[in-house]
Amino acid sequence: MKSLLKIFLPYSFFFGLLIAVFASHRRADQPVVTVVAPSPTAGVATPVSSAITLPKKSDPHASMAQAGETKNRAPGRATDPVCHMEVAPSWGFSARYKGHLYHFCTTACRDRFATNPEAYLGARCVVCRQRVDPQRAVTATYMGNTYQLCSEEHRAQFKADPASYFMHTMWGIPPWMYYVSIGFVLLVSFGAFDLLDRRSDVPAVATRKPSNRTRLPGTTPAASQIDGTQPGTLPSSRLDDASSHAQATITPDLPGTTQTDRLDLLQSRLVRWLVTSRRFRFACQAIIVALFFLVIAAGLFGNQNPALNIAPLLTWTIWWGGLVVLIMFAGKAWCYVCPWDAVAGWMQRWHFWRKTDEGMGLDLKWPRALRNIVLATLLFVGLTWIELGFGVTMKPRITAYLAIAMLLMAIVSAFLFERKGFCRYACLVGRVSGLYAMFSGVEIRPKSQDVCRTCVGKECYRGSQTAYGCPTFLFPGNLSENTYCIQCTECIQACPQDNLALNLRPWGADLVSQHRVRTDEAYLALLMLSITGFHGLTMTPNWNKLIDWLDGSFSLGHVVAFSLGMSGLMLLPILIYAALVYISYRLGNSGATVEKMSYRGYFIRYAYALLPIALFYHLAHNLEHLLMEGPKIVTLISDPFGWGWNLFGTLNWHVPPLVSLDVLWILQVLLVLVGHVFSLHVAQRTSVRLFGGRRAAWRSQLPMLAGMIAFSVFSLWLLKQPMEMRTSAM
Repeated sequence: MKSLLKIFLPYSFFFGLLIAVFASHRRADQPVVTVVAPSPTAGVATPVSSAITLPKKSDPHASMAQAGETKNRAPGRATDPVCHMEVAPSWGFSARYKGHLYHFCTTACRDRFATNPEAYLGARCVVCRQRVDPQRAVTATYMGNTYQLCSEEHRAQFKADPASYFMHTMWGIPPWMYYVSIGFVLLVSFGAFDLLDRRSDVPAVATRKPSNRTRLPGTTPAASQIDGTQPGTLPSSRLDDASSHAQATITPDLPGTTQTDRLDLLQSRLVRWLVTSRRFRFACQAIIVALFFLVIAAGLFGNQNPALNIAPLLTWTIWWGGLVVLIMFAGKAWCYVCPWDAVAGWMQRWHFWRKTDEGMGLDLKWPRALRNIVLATLLFVGLTWIELGFGVTMKPRITAYLAIAMLLMAIVSAFLFERKGFCRYACLVGRVSGLYAMFSGVEIRPKSQDVCRTCVGKECYRGSQTAYGCPTFLFPGNLSENTYCIQCTECIQACPQDNLALNLRPWGADLVSQHRVRTDEAYLALLMLSITGFHGLTMTPNWNKLIDWLDGSFSLGHVVAFSLGMSGLMLLPILIYAALVYISYRLGNSGATVEKMSYRGYFIRYAYALLPIALFYHLAHNLEHLLMEGPKIVTLISDPFGWGWNLFGTLNWHVPPLVSLDVLWILQVLLVLVGHVFSLHVAQRTSVRLFGGRRAAWRSQLPMLAGMIAFSVFSLWLLKQPMEMRTSAM
């Protein structure tokens, strides 16, 4: 029973999230606050009246927001007149003023409105938000609506980039929630963590300084083993460099991650058929490929207004945000349907689903100098720079260009190199999701390691008559983590012994085990922590103030100022981590009961412990986009190009955000706290394993514990900041 609870905890968490979303729209009827008009003698608004009226059934569900700005909004859409956020009347934050019913995102906006309602009503300039003098007002038309502006200068600014003036403010978590969350972080860090330490019984690794740049304690000797197999068992001509593909040796499962904590889905005949059916995989790929080409076509030929084009929303909100959720619950399932890999494979083999040994590729070996994930890391950083520095998320055509660029890289790689070198080394999506997948609740693993050791054919690696060999150069019989497995299921189809399982497992199983470590992976993990925080920071007013200060003080220009700010904020967490690791390394080795490890080895191993913090903040941030902006896809599927179509009859549907802001806050804080607890757990097990004795492990943990607290508090601070949501025009 305990094992089942561990396995199904992630899915219970997911269903709990769905219940919270549903509950935010099913509140008990809340009273409507009646706001009394300002006193003509006092000149100021009267505070909220004590008179309370219940909403009438005949009341409209559309708020009468700013005149001249939202007067032409379709019925059924409600906008908070204070922060301009689209809201759902069912959230229950409403007020009546001068006979009109207004809806708000939270009680905070409602209270602001009630204090001085006239400050938020009336005709206002879209650019400066000031009242417009009807005698001097100028007009501009956008998306069929006419707006008033206070001057020709503001009209020119508005016409240059109208979508940017339809931002709304997404309020961050309230101060009391922020401070309570910090208290919980401290309590868990110094309380529950100590409990975990007392219950741990993790065998220490007999550590020693690495003899070469890629070998660390726990990895196989590069000269004698490749992917955990004995020398000579696999043809060396088909393998990459040993130092690039070295996997961890097969080790006994550690307490807390035993094989009893697994549930093999292949025991179900339906699941086995789906997993081994090439036609089913082709059908799944075909659907995703169709959506992929829809994004390209809409981006290139559709209306370039991001509010009317499906490409930005489908790419940057639905796919990029949903990818993190998918990884947590289904591992590398995206690789199973990846459109870049699918199109490249179809072109190279000239077959959609039938296994064939024919192909047009040159089968060259991947360049030895690039047998790492440095290229993927550079692409990831470069994409972040382009995305945030140039506003790609609001530019349909550039979104299409990026999609085409990824496709071309995959196609060129498929025709030049053997197997799927691009997936293994260069795909930025695969490498980022690969590290996150170490935390996921799904894995492909051998049922019996003895069967794999004695297997002569090694079909899972070489391939068979019905299946290809592992496309990412892994030997599945010794697979110990999810990082490079793309869940293509070829090994399951090829294995003649039926010795591979598709397991459900507890969250974080790879991270708490004695997994293989790599320098390039460690740096990518640290960059992922930096970039997730940086991504959230760029949506706050503080970031704009920093860039304006850099630009104004040194006359750098926006691009240079942005690049410098990004570089500094990405490197700062890494430098802080390096300093904390050094202190921890000195404290731990001063009384270690095992052979001392190098600073570099400790630096690399400990980086993996920060992945849960990065993952769960990433999820908390993207949850905001998915639940608040994602519903707009219902409208855009009927008119993906912005040409006025109504293919499915949903063009005039206006689905409000799926969750109220107060419930979203709770979910976001909960995610950050869960990530913090998991990182503590991983770090604690790593320390005990490295230093043997609990006292040395605890002593070494103190600096890292301070660092984890700082990173988690920073995540909470980001959630506290008001976010400027540019895509609210969608």
